[in-house]
Amino acid sequence: MDKIKIVLQNNKEFETEVESYNAIELTKKIKESEDILVPIGELVINKHHIEIIHKV
Repeated sequence: MDKIKIVLQNNKEFETEVESYNAIELTKKIKESEDILVPIGELVINKHHIEIIHKV
């Protein structure tokens, strides 16, 4: 499991765990999603509000 931090445009920060963190694959999945809300680990986030995602 990898721990990641997600920073939104309003500077709110969240940490969650994902099976494995691959920035390229995560970016592809978010872009391909037709839904506005995307699940990342234990969180559901509006994909248009994501500023940064990085491994902790």
